[in-house]
Amino acid sequence: MAPTDPTPFLPRTRAQMTERGWDALDVLLVTGDGYVDHPSFGTAAIGRLLEAAGYRVGILDVPELEPDGSGWTRLPAPELFVGVTAGTIDSMVTNFTASKKRRRVDVYRPGGLPGRPNRASIAYTAAVRHHFPGVPVILGGLEAGPRRLAYYDYWQEAFRRSILIDAKADLLVWGMGERQVLEIARRLAAKEDLREIDGTCELRAAGDLPENAREVPSYEALVADPDLSIPLFNAVREENHPGAAVLVQGHGKRFVLQHPPMSPSSQDEVDHYYDLPFRREWHPDHDAAGGIPALEPVRWSVNSHRGCMADCSFCSITFHQGRTIQGRSEASILREAATISAHHDFRGTITDVGGPTANMYGLGCKLLEKGDPCLGRDCLTPDPCPALRIEKQSEGYRRLLALVRQTPGVKHTFVSSGIRYDMLRDKQGELLPLHHDLVAHHVPGRMKLAPEHAAPGTLAAMNKPTFDVYEKYESDYKDECRELGRDQHLVNYFIVGHPGTTMDDAVLLFEKLLERNYSPEQVQEFLPLPMTRANVQYVTGKDPLTGAALHVPRGGRERRIQKALVRWKAPESEPLVLEGLTVAGREDLIPRWRQALARERTRAKRPGKAKSGGAGLELDTCG
Repeated sequence: MAPTDPTPFLPRTRAQMTERGWDALDVLLVTGDGYVDHPSFGTAAIGRLLEAAGYRVGILDVPELEPDGSGWTRLPAPELFVGVTAGTIDSMVTNFTASKKRRRVDVYRPGGLPGRPNRASIAYTAAVRHHFPGVPVILGGLEAGPRRLAYYDYWQEAFRRSILIDAKADLLVWGMGERQVLEIARRLAAKEDLREIDGTCELRAAGDLPENAREVPSYEALVADPDLSIPLFNAVREENHPGAAVLVQGHGKRFVLQHPPMSPSSQDEVDHYYDLPFRREWHPDHDAAGGIPALEPVRWSVNSHRGCMADCSFCSITFHQGRTIQGRSEASILREAATISAHHDFRGTITDVGGPTANMYGLGCKLLEKGDPCLGRDCLTPDPCPALRIEKQSEGYRRLLALVRQTPGVKHTFVSSGIRYDMLRDKQGELLPLHHDLVAHHVPGRMKLAPEHAAPGTLAAMNKPTFDVYEKYESDYKDECRELGRDQHLVNYFIVGHPGTTMDDAVLLFEKLLERNYSPEQVQEFLPLPMTRANVQYVTGKDPLTGAALHVPRGGRERRIQKALVRWKAPESEPLVLEGLTVAGREDLIPRWRQALARERTRAKRPGKAKSGGAGLELDTCG
């Protein structure tokens, strides 16, 4: 992409179609996000891929913004299909906090103003059926994928049917959808049916089920017995690999078929996905509203890979992107760095070179790279699997970062994605050279780590390393910063209210934070997202892999107390901290806490002293 001759945006109006010389569309993509032409935004990524394959693609973004309903008539009905997504993030998560309060900001929409429909996948599909009758509707994205089978819905505190049934779409694409979308477009152009496409879900009648399919508990059975969430979760986990069995789930007289995932994309394919001519800008139609705020944190970032092998209980990436790390080549990443450096708005800082977990770039083993299942042990817990080539592949990531920072026009190359600190040591326990390079060259003042908690039982339920692993790395990181004379810090992410967290566990985390005089301003409250191990823990009070009984903090007050114990410096937290310490029988900690608050308030009154407290993210970062 030459900065003086950028590729046009995909059209979002009939007038923009005319500018391209188009009198019709092949594919129309509907999304609740404002259109941002950047590879981090799924609608743009799919749109550019289809465009590169020769299809005429239009984007009908935020169609409800026009109050007279004309948003749905901005573009004509396509000749092949309409693709529907709620947006980059689940619409209920963008609309509500974990305590079920409505949010005032939606950073993926023009001007950051809220207004996305609740359960947008369902709402948009209904509108598409009304405005474009007879056109096939394909559902996809991070709202639809984890809801492809019957699921427990946190917002209703009840089971819901597969979103494919509730939305009345023709097909549901799950996982990374590039291959599926190209195959769907090809078949529809050739007048072929859409049956039996890997990485999709379809509806069938009882007499039309494939042989050797694996039947899982039906929607009706789950409603009657929530503990059946356990065999459902285990079936999805066991069949989450190419060539796996088709899963069949009954919904009354109809059945949802989940076909197995596509095989991992090759490096050439992943390079192609990211080499497409993205403009790294929001569509100019959104200028008047102030643009799309979500672009700014990622505008000058580079996605180095996809997939995550961490299997954190609260995260659905394993069932979406998969455990296999699908990485780009150095050449592709360096081409993107050069393109960024040539952009007229670039000021010299690449903000991130990473993925779901930054230092998983290039990581893998023979089984994962073939897409074969590996259920014998976890990749990283209780410690990294010996089959993983951590030392060798960390050198590849280290080399990549060095090459990016040497790109002409690039002054700084930072890693802002989460880092797995348990993957920064060799087999002898010594810190890898990658760690030293990260601290010396690639930390933008703060390194993001996600210990998530300190209590052993909670961390086991989360499938995270024990806290002593974090503490050892924390000590080494601080030592290195002192040796280098760097004023750099750690940003820690914590989750409160996760299954397995008792009040004693919450107080243990409080004690660890008090020792560090650390109190994050923002803390993630647990959300039981569909198709996660933690969702099953929340529903059943049991771990689906071990069968162990778990305490589940369900009441709002218990969750608020746990949050207050993490945000112990906040004045509004004081009554709840006192209550939590009293309930746990740890009144002995109250004097230490009071002394720390007094020191903090004295410090805050000194001239030139900024308010203390640390930082965090409301939506958790993996790593």
